[in-house]
This record gives sequence, C-alpha cells and structure tokens, in this order.
Amino acid sequence: MNLRAKPTSLISVLAAAAALAIGATGVAHAQKPQAKTPAPIGVAEEAVVSGKVVDVDPQSKAVLVQGPRGNLVELVAGDEAKNIGNVHKGDIVTLTRGAAVVAALQPVDSKDTPLLEQVERVSHAAEGGKPGVMREITTTITAQITKVDVAKRMVTFRGPRETLRTVKVQDPNIDLASIKQGQMAKIVVREVVAITVKSPNAG
Repeated sequence: MNLRAKPTSLISVLAAAAALAIGATGVAHAQKPQAKTPAPIGVAEEAVVSGKVVDVDPQSKAVLVQGPRGNLVELVAGDEAKNIGNVHKGDIVTLTRGAAVVAALQPVDSKDTPLLEQVERVSHAAEGGKPGVMREITTTITAQITKVDVAKRMVTFRGPRETLRTVKVQDPNIDLASIKQGQMAKIVVREVVAITVKSPNAG
C-alpha cells in the first residue's frame, strides 16, 4: 500500500506511518543549521508501527488507517490490490523496517571512487489472503571506513553523498580487526521493509 501523494515509494509509507505514530515532533530537526561535519546516522534498529483500519473504499482501493495516537493516514493499494477485498474495518496494518546490517565487506584500492548501487526484491502476499508486501533492499557502497568497533561489530563509513552511516556487521566471517580506519571498502548493506494486514483476532 502506498501513499496517494507518492504512489511509488514504500519508504514514504514507512515515513508517513512513523509520523502518524509520533506526530509532528520530528519536523523540528529539519530546522537545525547543518553542521560543517555531518553527524553519523545511527544504527537502524527494527521499527514497527501499527494502525487499525477504520474505512475501506474498494473502488478507489483506498484504506484509511488510524495510528496509536488517533492520527489518520489514507493508504492506496498498489500491486497488492488483488486482495483489497479481503481488508475489513478493524484489521491491523503493520509497517516494519528491519535493522540495516552489513552482509559483506571487502577492502578495495584507495583510488576507487565512492559509489552506490541498489537492488530491490519485492514479494507479495499469496492470492486469496490479506494484502501485503515485503521489500528487501540490498545496497552496495564503495565508501571510506571512518571507524571500526570490533567489540560491538559496528562500522562507520562515509558514502558518496558525504554522509556518515553506522551499521552492524552481520556476517561473523568478516574479520573486522583487519579493517583499518581511512581505507576504502566495498560494503553490502541489507534491510527489509514490509507491510502486512491481519485480522485483529489473528495469532
């Protein structure tokens, strides 16, 4: 399901759902002056936002969802619309973003230019059930390592957009002790975002 204003972006739905849950408090951060040195982006822990379906319009494929604070967001079904008839008032819509993790890390030549490539794999709920979609995003980044925490298995790197990001290293076979601050590396980051719909009495 996607926001009507941005029907192609599942990330927009998650951002809207987060806003639905916390209100407008996060907007204030955008008003702060940008620092000369960008601060690292924190590790993306799993985020879950749930809301209750309060209205369904089968013709427009729109679903009105009420968040935990009473805020309302209208979602419009995309590819999963084939099951829109199975959505009913009272159903629970859950939006989940899994923690981003480093799945691979390989040192490269220091002359390599920072770059970023993304591949997305999308799967949908089975025919006949409640609608839902899961998107696995694999991002390959050539970036400079700025910090290595061997004990916590965390790496911080500076990407092509000069943004610092800290991510947990998932693969136990990656030897972080051999990774040095300042060197370039090819990093594969994986994260999962999903939307599911369930009946309130479903286990």
